[in-house]
This record gives sequence, C-alpha cells and structure tokens, in this order.
Amino acid sequence: MYRINLGNPTFDFMKIFDELFNESYCTTSDCCTSRKCPAHDVIENDDEFIVEMELAGIKKEDISINTEDGTLTIETERKRDDTLKYNRKEMYGGKYKRSFNLPDNTSAEEIKAELSDGILTVTIPKTVDEAKKKKQIVIK
Repeated sequence: MYRINLGNPTFDFMKIFDELFNESYCTTSDCCTSRKCPAHDVIENDDEFIVEMELAGIKKEDISINTEDGTLTIETERKRDDTLKYNRKEMYGGKYKRSFNLPDNTSAEEIKAELSDGILTVTIPKTVDEAKKKKQIVIK
C-alpha cells in the first residue's frame, strides 16, 4: 500500500516506510510503476482533485472506496481462475490497495466516484476558505 500526498507532488517519505514495514500486494520495489498494480493519474484544477485509475474487468461492486483520518483508500481484487493452464500470463490477478493523503482543503463528505469503460474516476472537491476568496473592495 502506498500513501500519496495529493497536495504535494514531491517524493513522500511515507513511501519508504510503506515499502519497508507494511505488507504490499505488489511484488516489485516500486508498486507505482508495476504492471501488477493499476495505473492511476492524479489531476488538480482550481476546484478539485481527480484520481483516475485503470480498473478494466473489475465490477463496481468489487471496489471499496473509504476515507478515514484524512486518507482516501481504494481497494479491489481482480479474481483469476487458477485452474486454467496459461501459455502466457501478463494480466495480474490479486488484491490491490492504494491510499492517498487528502489535503486539508478538501471535503471528504463530497467525494464522488464513477466507473466507466474500465476507468475509475474519484472526484475530490476542494473547500473554499472564505478568507481566501477574491473580493473587489469598493472605495467609499
């Protein structure tokens, strides 16, 4: 499991601790680039963060998305029939879990998710701090 800080795209030291001390469902040293873990993009615009994740062949009923203590966690499992004889096996089957640290300026209550054409899209709205809103000051 990796925790990715959505508000800070720089290297996250939690990744080191996750690799050393936590169980990972991935077998490579860098789950983020492994073909065994679904690829994902994190997009930021003025109003929201968007996490897009490739989950081809996975039903929405088999995906769990939760928030707790400022962390968004996506879990799923791609089931494979191990009784089949594969001549070549490139598609990964197994459990998958990825966590994202939510920035303080997001609203967990308003997170929305949609699965369409094998792409999971999780939209995380940013909250608007009233003190930071732009405002035109009228001179009297």
